[in-house]
Amino acid sequence: MSIINYIEKYRKSKRTLYTTPSHNQGEFVAPDSLKMLGRKFFTCDYSEIEGFDNLSNPIGIIKTLQDKAAKIYSSKATFFLTNGSTSGVIAAMYSLLSRNDKVLIARNCHKSVYNGLVLTGAVPIWLMPSYNEEWGVFDSINLDYLEEILSKNKDIKAFIMTNPTYEGIMFDVFRISSICKKYNVKLVVDEAHGALWNFNKALGTPSILQGADIVIQSLHKTAGALNPSALLHIAKDSDINPKSVQQALNLITTTSPSYPLLINIEGTLNYLNSVRGKQDLHELIKNVNRLIRSLKLIPNLEVYSYNNDVTKLLIKVTNMSGFELSDILFDKYHIEDELANEKSVLFLLGIGTTKSKLRKLEKALFDLCSNNIKIILEDKKEKHFVPVEPRVRYIPSLVWNKPSKEIDIKYSLSRVSMELITDYPPGVPVLLPGEVIKKEHIEYLSDRQKIKVLI
Repeated sequence: MSIINYIEKYRKSKRTLYTTPSHNQGEFVAPDSLKMLGRKFFTCDYSEIEGFDNLSNPIGIIKTLQDKAAKIYSSKATFFLTNGSTSGVIAAMYSLLSRNDKVLIARNCHKSVYNGLVLTGAVPIWLMPSYNEEWGVFDSINLDYLEEILSKNKDIKAFIMTNPTYEGIMFDVFRISSICKKYNVKLVVDEAHGALWNFNKALGTPSILQGADIVIQSLHKTAGALNPSALLHIAKDSDINPKSVQQALNLITTTSPSYPLLINIEGTLNYLNSVRGKQDLHELIKNVNRLIRSLKLIPNLEVYSYNNDVTKLLIKVTNMSGFELSDILFDKYHIEDELANEKSVLFLLGIGTTKSKLRKLEKALFDLCSNNIKIILEDKKEKHFVPVEPRVRYIPSLVWNKPSKEIDIKYSLSRVSMELITDYPPGVPVLLPGEVIKKEHIEYLSDRQKIKVLI
C-alpha cells in the first residue's frame, strides 16, 4: 500500500492522538500558515505512530515504496531523502570512507562534499575537470589523467563526481566507471540535476545504468517535487551493502521524517513513471528543442549544445557578459535566470516549464538582441573566477574548529584559509578551509576587506 492510500485509510479510523506534531493534523494551524499552505497540508503530517513506518528502519509502507522506486530505477536499493541531495552525498561518503582514507573528488563537486570530508576525516585528492573559458563552465574530465591519478594512488577508496554539471554538461560515466573498477575504486555520482533521465533517454543515460556504485538525485531540481526531495540509489551490481548506507543516513537524518515530503516523493515518482508523465516529459523536450532551434537563428546569440541535457539552457550574447544579460532580462523583461557568470547565463527548464514561459523567453531574447539593448551596471562589478588547482595544506577535518583570525585580504597570500567560499549556486568551492590562498583567490575576492585564516 502507498503512503497516500495508507493515510487516506487511516483518517477514516478516527483515532484520537496525543502525539507530535502538536498541530494535531490541522486542528490548529497558525493563521499565516493556513493562508499560504491551507489546512490539508497539515492533515497528512504525522509522527511515527502505531501502524506508520520509520524512515531510519523502514519495514512497512516506506520500505514498500522504496522497493518500488528501486524497480523503477533498476537499482539494488533506493532511499528516500527528505533533506536533499546533500544528505545523500554525505551518507555515501560515510558508508565508504573512514578517517585518513583517500578519496578522489572532481573539483566541480557541490560544497556538500566538504561537509563529508569534515565528518569522515577522509583525505581529498582533487581532480580538475577541463574548464571552458569561452562559456565559463567545466566541460570535460580527462580520462587519461583520471587513470594516471588512480594508478599512482592505489589506496584511493572512492571517486566522487558530478554528472550532469549544474549547466547540464554530461560526462562519459561508462568509461569513468570502467577505469574505477579497474583500480577497485567505488564511483559516487552526484546526479542531482539528472532526475528526469530515467524517464526519457533523449535527456541522458542515468549513471546508475553506466556502472556507478551510488547515485544521488534531486527530485526538486527538474522533476517537479518540493524542496528538498531527493533519492539515493545503489547499483544492482555494486557490492555496497544497503545496510551500511542506511546506517550512514541515520547519523545525519532527522528522527522526525516529514510525511508530506514522503507523500510528495511518492506522488512525483508515480507521475513520472506514468503514461501521462512520460508524455508530458516528451512534450517538454519537444518544446525546448523547438526553442533552441529558434534561438540559434537569433543574431549574436549562441546556445551551448555540446553533450548537454537540454533542460539546462546555457546561452551567451555577443559583446555582453552573462551578468549584464542576466540584469537586462530581470530589469526589462522580469525574467530571472538560474545562474549567471562572466560569459553565459543558465536557464533551468524543468517539468513545470510551460510552452508560454518558453515563448516569453524567446521573445525577450529576440527583442534584446535585435535592439542591441544595453544597461549600465550600477555598483555591480561582478567578477569571474577561473578555477585554479587547489593546494591542500591541511585536510578539512584537521582544521575544523581550529583557532583562526581575520586579516586584511591583501596580506593573505600563502596563508591557510579557514573559510569555505563558493559561488552559490552552484556551490562549487572557490576556496576551502585548509587550502593555501593564492593570488588568483585574492584577485577574485578583492572586494572583501577581510578573510579568515588559520593562526
